[in-house]
Amino acid sequence: MRIALLLVLSLLAAPVAAIAQSNNDALVAEGRRLSEINCTRCHNIEAEGESPITDAPPFREISLNYDTMELIDGFMEGLAVRHPLMPDWEVTEPQAEALTAFIVSLRDTKKKGDSPILTGHEILRTHCARCHAIDADGLSPEPKAPPFREVVKRYDPSALEESLAVGIITGHKDMPVIAFEPGDVAAVIAYLQTLRSP
Repeated sequence: MRIALLLVLSLLAAPVAAIAQSNNDALVAEGRRLSEINCTRCHNIEAEGESPITDAPPFREISLNYDTMELIDGFMEGLAVRHPLMPDWEVTEPQAEALTAFIVSLRDTKKKGDSPILTGHEILRTHCARCHAIDADGLSPEPKAPPFREVVKRYDPSALEESLAVGIITGHKDMPVIAFEPGDVAAVIAYLQTLRSP
């Protein structure tokens, strides 16, 4: 009886998963359509290549710097940017969800390479990007938090290995103590090395 029940449940789960994937694919396609119409004048929306306007980050970079809810909220509240060319576009909730689904799909494309550098970027995006600029350009969201490209000028990334493993401690009360696993430490260092000037 138990085997029969498990078989029935597994047969029911397959169509549900297929429907969910189909719905997500449709959402991603709609997000791509909206992006092509509204965003490609300034932003690159592909998995590679540069944006037509240097100050407009490619969508694949945006995908690594914000989580799903941050993106949806950002679209719904109006994209607050300092750039005068960014239009004030009133985005509906379905449009925000579609745009977010498309942008997040670029994150998945980028991760397929399974590169330690990409893994390190994702770890820093998750744990540090709320305060620090983690990319080669841009300002830190928290003005007192130095961009990581400045940190690697002061400290060789490989010298940070022990601190990353046991937790970096600073005098700043808002800086959390985060200890990374050995594999994550190696990935973070691999990414930080890319920020050093050649």
